[in-house]
Amino acid sequence: MQKRGVPISPDKRSTLRLAEVAWPFIAIIILQAALATFSLQVVTSLRAYVAGESLWSKGQHDAIYFLNRHIDTTNPAYLVRYKTALDVPMGDRDGRLALERQPSDRSAAAAGFARGGHHPADIPGIIWGYENFTWFPYMRVAMEHWRNAEPSLFQLQELADEVSTTEQASGAQRQAWKARLDGIYDIVRPLALAYSSTLGEGTRFVQSLLLAANLAMAAGFVALTMWRLSKFVRHRRAIEDELAWLASHDDLTKLPNRSAFERAVSATLADGTARAVMFIDLDQFKVVNDTGGHAAGDRLLRTIAEQVPGTLGNHALLARLGGDEFGVLLTTPTDREVTAIANRLRHTLAELPFIWEGQHFVVSASIGLVRLGREKHTLESAMRAADIACYMAKEKGRNRVHVYAADDTEQAELAGNMGWVQRLQAGLDEDRFVLYAQEIVPISAQAGHGYCEILMRLSERGELVSPGRFIPAAERFGLMPQLDRWVVRKALETIAARLARGVGGDATYSINISALTLSDEAFVPFVRQQLKRTQVPAQSLCFEITETAAVANLERANAFISALRQMGCRFALDDFGAGMSSFHYLKRLPVDWIKIDGGFVRNMLRDRTDLAVVEMINHLGHVTGMKTVAEFVESAEILVALRGIGVDYAQGYHVARPQPFLADPVVEEEQRLTA
Repeated sequence: MQKRGVPISPDKRSTLRLAEVAWPFIAIIILQAALATFSLQVVTSLRAYVAGESLWSKGQHDAIYFLNRHIDTTNPAYLVRYKTALDVPMGDRDGRLALERQPSDRSAAAAGFARGGHHPADIPGIIWGYENFTWFPYMRVAMEHWRNAEPSLFQLQELADEVSTTEQASGAQRQAWKARLDGIYDIVRPLALAYSSTLGEGTRFVQSLLLAANLAMAAGFVALTMWRLSKFVRHRRAIEDELAWLASHDDLTKLPNRSAFERAVSATLADGTARAVMFIDLDQFKVVNDTGGHAAGDRLLRTIAEQVPGTLGNHALLARLGGDEFGVLLTTPTDREVTAIANRLRHTLAELPFIWEGQHFVVSASIGLVRLGREKHTLESAMRAADIACYMAKEKGRNRVHVYAADDTEQAELAGNMGWVQRLQAGLDEDRFVLYAQEIVPISAQAGHGYCEILMRLSERGELVSPGRFIPAAERFGLMPQLDRWVVRKALETIAARLARGVGGDATYSINISALTLSDEAFVPFVRQQLKRTQVPAQSLCFEITETAAVANLERANAFISALRQMGCRFALDDFGAGMSSFHYLKRLPVDWIKIDGGFVRNMLRDRTDLAVVEMINHLGHVTGMKTVAEFVESAEILVALRGIGVDYAQGYHVARPQPFLADPVVEEEQRLTA
């Protein structure tokens, strides 16, 4: 029994699940094997009895015939042959009597049946059948016929003794003997036929019964298989539905997530029902988090998710876009109703009571509103417009609604001066980005060699800026292809320098590629040119693309991957599981590694759903011939659990922290030791 509070290991959990699924099949297979063995034993025994009946009947018939010939000819050879023939049924009689003793004498029975002419291999079946099935109606009747025929055999012996001891017999005496012999034959013949007929009927009945039993067992096995299969399909469908729901919803608030929101906006823009998009950014969320902790911030987000839908009405979709940002899609209201809903939403949030551990927090929001009916919008332009309007609401003092207007000069100035564009461009121009590398360590016997992921940082005024801060802006403003080119160029130069020093000859280096770069037709020629320039083997490179980027443009992703694979590069599918939409398309993506999204790995020991997702992704990857990598491995416990599941590689702070990726490994090691 499991002790309360002690978790079951992944190996033991898998074993228990396998046992739960397999035990009915094992049981029915054992029963089927037992029934088959029993059927074979019964059929073998019946066959032995049928063969024995033939010998028994023939022995009686031959004994009568040869005694009759002796009476006619007085030839002593016929008397010898009579005795040999009669010994067959008498041997059977001795065998039966040995089995009827208390206790039975199997050795004597075997000797008697051997005299009866039975094959040695059939004798055990005869004994087994007699000991276990004399209660069977057909068997019981057959035994009665057998017994009833035996007095005639004694009469035949008496007649033979009389004939053999009479030296001179008259013709009348011989006729009397022959008449007695005919009488014996008239008694024995019907009993032999009845014995044979009863055995035949019993054999056919038993064979039909055993066939029916085997068919019933087989039908039961098929029914069990179909039932288990349908149960498995229902269970898998439920998991898929749950995973699909998780892929399109925020786990904390249960609201649709950004991906689902963007799909809804795209769909309503396409069918003409979209009327407005709003971006909501909470003004005091950082205060709540800093004062009450993340638990308070989470509670606030859940409260908003519960309270706001009632304010929006029936023709609105509320989604959590990330952090403290929400999105609203309005489909049917007029412009006046759109404005009224936005203002009502602002008032609702401003008046929302939120108390955490005795502290009262004032909640307000900056709302950016873009009307979609006045001009043609794409998803990107609509989201960008709402984002800009939300920034404007913040710039103008927060706790307000700002309506996007394409001809608003102040708004245009804000959009044009969102600082990251200049900072990133300056970083590219001045070569102020630096490379880091994080080891990806094999944790299974099948994994093979480890490799490392190349990461980038922005160096500003002596401080390093993590990519989490500038990548969203770079993606928003289309700078990712330039950043990706810088990483490829710099990484290949560094790898070439390391190879020149005899370091990392068989190493693999993984480089992230953005969704925008996937659509850049000039990128593949750029990689080819850089490989040629640096003389770095293409096999040393692995490119990582996110599952959402790959599935968003599957044909382009396939073409991109195929072109680089022809050079010798390899691929990894990053953040797998974040969208789940790629499960259906995975077999069409020729990648070598699947990187399990760190959001599932980080919480897998506390959340059974996350654990199930990790197990399913790992199994799916192995089924499709790919290696699996778990991201965000931040503790020894998670690492142990991943090993138990069978994940191939681990990446995270517990395994290895990012280190500067330098051309001189000696300098790199010194920096690592002094870090």
